[in-house]
Order: sequence, then C-alpha cells, then structure tokens
Amino acid sequence: MTEERWVWVPFEVDKKFDGYRIDRFLARRLLGYSRRKVQSILSEARVLKADLPAKANTKVRTGDKIQIAYLRRPEAPLAAEASIPILFEDDDLIIVNKPADLLSHPTDKIVDHTVLGVLRHARPDLPKLHLLHRLDRETSGVIALAKHPRAARAWTSEMEAHRIQKEYIAVVRGVVSPKEGLIDMPIGRQGGEIRVRQWVNVPGAVPAVTKYRLQSFFRTGRTEQCSASFDLFERSIVRVFPKTGRLHQIRVHFAAIGHPLLGDPLYTGDGEIYKKMIQGTLTETDRAGLGFPRVALHAAALTFWHPVLKSELRIEAPLPEDMQCLISDKLFPK
Repeated sequence: MTEERWVWVPFEVDKKFDGYRIDRFLARRLLGYSRRKVQSILSEARVLKADLPAKANTKVRTGDKIQIAYLRRPEAPLAAEASIPILFEDDDLIIVNKPADLLSHPTDKIVDHTVLGVLRHARPDLPKLHLLHRLDRETSGVIALAKHPRAARAWTSEMEAHRIQKEYIAVVRGVVSPKEGLIDMPIGRQGGEIRVRQWVNVPGAVPAVTKYRLQSFFRTGRTEQCSASFDLFERSIVRVFPKTGRLHQIRVHFAAIGHPLLGDPLYTGDGEIYKKMIQGTLTETDRAGLGFPRVALHAAALTFWHPVLKSELRIEAPLPEDMQCLISDKLFPK
C-alpha cells in the first residue's frame, strides 16, 4: 500500500469494548459499516493492531491502538504558507495551537486539511508525528504530538496514570449553579436517528467525570468587531477540567445539566438543528438561536510532567479572536 493511495486512520478502544472481537468492535465504531463489510476490510490486511495486520477474531483491549486504511480521495491542495502556531517544541514533543474548523487527524475524506497534514506540509523534517490526543473539529486550542514512538508510549503511560491535566474554556447557555461542581455521569452512544450523538446514562455508557468552575456570566459580550447577529440570552463562562476523555464529553455533560455550549447544534435541544444542518435546511434564525457560529469551546492549557526536563510544564493557548469577541474584555481579560 502506497502512502499516495491509502490513508491510515487511528482509533482507540474504549473500556466498553474491552474483550470484543475486532470485527465486532469496528462494526460498532465505524458509522455505516456492517460486520460483513468490516470482515472484508480485515481480509485485505487494511486493519492494524499494534502495527500488525489483524484477523477478524483478534481480541481488543482497553487502550489498544487500531488503524484502518481508507482509499485516499481527491482533496484541495494546502496553501503554500499553511501552518499551525507552535506553542512548545523539543526533541520529544511538539505542541500546537489548533485553530477551529480543522480536524485533528485524517479521515477517509480529509487527509491534508488536518493537524497532522498541515504539520507534515509545514515541517517536512517531521514526517512521523504521533497524535497524542484529539480535539473536535470546531474546538480550538492546545494539542500535543510526539516525534517518536518512545515519547508516545511515555505520554500514554502518563495519561493512564491521570498525570496529564487538561483545561478548557467554554461558554454555555444560562447561569451555571453551583459555581463549582463535578459532573459525574457515564456517557455512551445515544442511538436513534443521529448516530454521532452521545448521551448520559444510556445502555453501555462508560464512566465520565468533568470538574468545572464558573468564571463569570453575562447577558451579552459582543463587541463592535463582532459582525454576526445572535440572539441575546444569559451565558456563563466556565473553566472546565475533564477527568476522563470521552467523545464529546464536555458538550454532553453541560447539555445534560441544562447548559449546552453556545454554537453546538448537536446538543442544543434534541438535535433538530443538527439534522437541519446536515440536510442543508438551516435558517438564519436557527443560526442566531445557537448564539455563536461554532461550538464555543477552547482547549486553554495542558499541564504535564516532562520526563527529560524533570519538571512540570504548563502550555497555554491564547483565546482565539472569535471567542475574545464573544467574551467582554472586562469580564475575561485577554
């Protein structure tokens, strides 16, 4: 398989799939793929577990890294000057500030317009980067990559020992109360018409814990440079400290306690706005009702112990312009 024809997309085995056959795991994990289709892909050696071809009856365990090869599709070329701001770099790690509307990793449709793709383009001296965690497409902020497998393994060990701390800034609907709290609700796939939607306390849900602290609240933080028009309602700025790393965890947890993130069509209400967006029938009134043009979530900081430097590092990403525009300078200094 040549790099030009195939793109390898990574998946990680969640606790709820521990002990599954790999064909069953992938049939559950890949939207729109039957078990028979997955078995066909496996027979073509297009699935790797620990960098080795997997068979249909291969068992997976929590934390296993699985890769699946998709045919590469035509994609618009990156601009010559395409790059991502680098927040920290040494011989082991490179930590960048991901802009909103950029995927973290390749998919079967998008390869170059991702964090990995842009870094390969801007830094040809780093062809073998390992993505250490992910952010949703619309989430901006700190994201870490390893320069070699040894650093990636060390990072995974630190993650499993809960020694890597992530901090987010979110803007949510309504006034959050109490001012500090711990949201402890298991998360899993909700099922139903919207297959990507997760929810709390559903069958098969796995433990998920989110700590938060209210920063401030306001009715409107729009400034003159914000040209878009949005509905006005009470909003809260919260600092968020996820203790687990489930899919859409922050978005799901705040929606579940009645405070969905601004700009989130998937978890505002019952998902009707999201369905309109997919169908191409979203109106300007719908957009205004979301309160922000994207999910108002920013990965603000990453704190970890550096095994070579023998010290704790805190890497911060400045709040992007669109969220600065949303949040008043008086309430949240730049």
